[in-house]
Amino acid sequence: MKNDTRLLLAIAGLGGLLYGVDFGVIAAAEPYMKALNIYTDAQISHIVAAVLLGGLLSSITAGWLCDWIGRKTMIVASAAMFLVAIPIVSLSLGSYWILYAGRVLQGMSAGYMAVVMPMYLAETLPPDIRGRGTGVFQFFLGLGLVVAAGAGCLVATWYGASDKVGLDAAGKAAAWSANFWWTMAPVAVLFLGSLRLRESPVWLARKAGRGQLAREERDLRDQRDKRESWGSLLQRKYVLPFLLAVAVLTLNKTTGMSSFTSYLVSILQGAGFEGIFANWGQLAVKLTNMLVTIAAAALVDRKGRTWLLKVGTGGMTIGLAAIGSVFLAIERFGVQANNFTGLLTLFSFFFMQVFYALGPGLCVWLVLSELMPSRIRANGMAIALFMNQLVAYGLASTFRPWVAAWGWSSMFFFFAANGVLYFLTSLFIPETKGKTLDEIEHMWEK
Repeated sequence: MKNDTRLLLAIAGLGGLLYGVDFGVIAAAEPYMKALNIYTDAQISHIVAAVLLGGLLSSITAGWLCDWIGRKTMIVASAAMFLVAIPIVSLSLGSYWILYAGRVLQGMSAGYMAVVMPMYLAETLPPDIRGRGTGVFQFFLGLGLVVAAGAGCLVATWYGASDKVGLDAAGKAAAWSANFWWTMAPVAVLFLGSLRLRESPVWLARKAGRGQLAREERDLRDQRDKRESWGSLLQRKYVLPFLLAVAVLTLNKTTGMSSFTSYLVSILQGAGFEGIFANWGQLAVKLTNMLVTIAAAALVDRKGRTWLLKVGTGGMTIGLAAIGSVFLAIERFGVQANNFTGLLTLFSFFFMQVFYALGPGLCVWLVLSELMPSRIRANGMAIALFMNQLVAYGLASTFRPWVAAWGWSSMFFFFAANGVLYFLTSLFIPETKGKTLDEIEHMWEK
């Protein structure tokens, strides 16, 4: 059993790594695409946001597929999709629609992983380490962001930063491709490792129960369960946990994490950093996220989910407002963007990232998997993730046009306003620390 648990946690970590790499790799690659001047700001935003569109599309079918073919099969399929997407994205910079399709496929891979991995962990891990297990997923998600940022620094050192004078179009295109090719290695390990996983006992029990029925009865039961699963979302005892999960996942995106994570190098360049300093700044921010996630994983089963959410959302909001204030001084009050304003922005990002990793970064996955009762878990998680990805796609696909029209400051003040709403929502979330999934479900029934 211990070996099974270690393997499960290792694959959970690699799943988080895939998710982090998927969203982190574009931050180092995007400035090269911008510098080539082959796409408009709107097209660049849509290419960056295509991963989120893929996540949006996958969330529509994620719950149904997880129930139909099983949790393990979905983990294997997610890794395989990412492997196929890498060469498409790496080799198609000059073809907008092929590149866009490859990014969508990457997003679908990450979207399926975001649904199935927390579900698989919740159904497989013992209650006393469930929070720690989800912490492993989130830690490796942060590690994926760090590794992607570190690889971006190496690429910028080897080829030159995107704003380097004398770097020709061929060098910029080669740097773009290099930022994606290296991701083949960790994803291949995830794919091979996931083949050794055991299936979720919850899914196997449901499948075995249905296998004992006659074909006619099984078909009727499948149809009835499908109706009841969707109908249960409207039952009084399920409405509140469902709405809270949807609200948390939606606000997790309207506070901007997935948006500015994809543009962090460009943001730091806009704040005053030049050349490779913006790449190193991005690496430092994402390394901070990973290190704080370690502390959060140790605290989540001791201090509880709601305490971390309250502290995290409050501090994150202050950090976002500070970033907006620096850009407001640059854009509205004539302050010259230089290394000093770049450092102020970087330290504000550090502050914001510490509190995000401490609370929302880790607890959002626990809230999603724990709050949903078993009858509505698959469909409820799929709907919540759909809203999560819809909002994220809308923000990321309009990011550069928004900044071009109203500046960086307006974007970050918008994120801060949503941080206030996130904090208020966290006040209504009940504590689930140390409770089994059945105990949490009975809590809603009461």
